[in-house]
Amino acid sequence: MNPILRPAIRADLDALVELEEVSFDSDWFSRRQLSHLVLRANACTLVVIQPDEEAASSLQSSSAAATSGDVIAALWPAGSVEQDDATPLRSVLGYGTLLFRRNSQRARLYSFCLHPDARGRGLAQQLLSELERLACEHGCQQLDLEVHTGNAPAIALYERHGFVKCGRLTDYYADGASAWQMRKTLMALVEANVV
Repeated sequence: MNPILRPAIRADLDALVELEEVSFDSDWFSRRQLSHLVLRANACTLVVIQPDEEAASSLQSSSAAATSGDVIAALWPAGSVEQDDATPLRSVLGYGTLLFRRNSQRARLYSFCLHPDARGRGLAQQLLSELERLACEHGCQQLDLEVHTGNAPAIALYERHGFVKCGRLTDYYADGASAWQMRKTLMALVEANVV
């Protein structure tokens, strides 16, 4: 079964911690920080998951033509995020978190990563596109982010998605490295959703 996107839940936290540690050399989030982002922050965190074979086979046996809604329902039981502790841990291939500020039309792509083994499959483009769509749904007209100046693949991904460099932050990361500030105007996406 192909990987799918869904909102992060409490049961994903251990996998998110592991993903942070294998994806970044430093500056990774602790379990407590990730828990806050997923459960309490004015934020939206999406995960890319690879459903396990049991879930995939039960979907295939129940319906030959399952819709994406069926897939999400099977992999993410009904109920609030706080009540979904019993959800089996899935293979989390990546995640992205948007932060929203009250009374602001700007969102911030706060964290974005894919497991090294999942790169090169188009998952980053899918995840980023969905996060942009969610920002538009929240009424945002601009999306901001910071990216390590030495992370050429991430910079190229963001530029392909229409982000432009708008500043440089020196000594931004724990290792003393700089970051590019990048920005994308979402107005065209907002108008496209209205039409």
